[in-house]
Amino acid sequence: MGVNGVERGQREQKGNTGRGHLVWLDDLRAAATVSVVCVHVFSLAAAQLLPGCMPFRILDALTFTFLMCNPLFLMISGALLLPVRGESAGAFFAKRFTKTAIPLVVYYILYVCAKEGPAWLYPVNWIPMLQRILAGEPYEAPHFWLVYVILELYVLTPFLRQILGRIPDGVFGGVIAVIFIANAFDLYFPMYGRIPVLARIVDTSAGVFVLGYFLAEKCSRRLERFFIVAGAVSYALSVFRVLYTDTYRILFDHNAPAVMLFSAAVFLAVRRLSAGKDRARLPVRLLSRYSFSILLIHWGTLHYVVKKVLKVDVMSGGVIGGCLLAVVLTLLISLIGAAVVDHLLIFPLQAFPRRMRTVLAEKKKQADG
Repeated sequence: MGVNGVERGQREQKGNTGRGHLVWLDDLRAAATVSVVCVHVFSLAAAQLLPGCMPFRILDALTFTFLMCNPLFLMISGALLLPVRGESAGAFFAKRFTKTAIPLVVYYILYVCAKEGPAWLYPVNWIPMLQRILAGEPYEAPHFWLVYVILELYVLTPFLRQILGRIPDGVFGGVIAVIFIANAFDLYFPMYGRIPVLARIVDTSAGVFVLGYFLAEKCSRRLERFFIVAGAVSYALSVFRVLYTDTYRILFDHNAPAVMLFSAAVFLAVRRLSAGKDRARLPVRLLSRYSFSILLIHWGTLHYVVKKVLKVDVMSGGVIGGCLLAVVLTLLISLIGAAVVDHLLIFPLQAFPRRMRTVLAEKKKQADG
């Protein structure tokens, strides 16, 4: 009889407490963090070239290569959060929204104030600022869309846990196949003037979220080779299409089956390569620890510090040379900035609710005593 989701979650909870599990997650976070910087550097360079020329296509191929960052971030969240751990919905929301919403609000305010001035910090503007935050990503930081998607998936997580907890291992692979088919319909049907009804579901990125959970579980082991081979073939065909055809923009969607397959292959390859490692190297650990803040801060670092202050030309040194310099500088400066903001603002703000709960619990205990 197949293992159901509750048993699977209990089994993985026991089996994933070791350091080996943390190492491959560190490696994945670091890979996703580097990739998101590369995407924006190469797309910035491509915007300065004539569309259709070979250097432009090469940069677009590189952009597609590192576009795996978006699915990887979502898949990592799914691998971490969807296993059943006996956590109440209230405890989950309090923990996850504290870890995600506080950095979002802090960096949102920093971006807006850096662009429009510190007047937004005045109490009279707090309500309008809250309204802007609730409305979605600011034009000063359009990459925040991914953080809002992650928050949306947090809302779905307790429900997905219950649903996935009733799916036997033998059926889970079929569920993943349905996700790929649904995403393909959602992506390609509009080309023929049709809007599939499944679009409302897969557009939430819940399919990529669930895929990460599946790939992290033992029930995916029998399909690992398929995903790695299919991801490599999909990547090769996609790059060929970018370089030699004019109808490839549809590939640049994080829900596109080609991107999902390639991202799944990277996910599995990194986990395999990390097997047996006791500890990730220091640069990887740093990128992993501050990955979320680097995700938030790197846009400003690239477009203001690297481009305007340091005056780095991404097109200098040929198609690639200036881009590599911009990537290295953006990562390094973003890492330093993320560490400073985290320790000065975000970590104290995240610790405040925990301290308040501790104080209230102690007062309640003294009152009961």
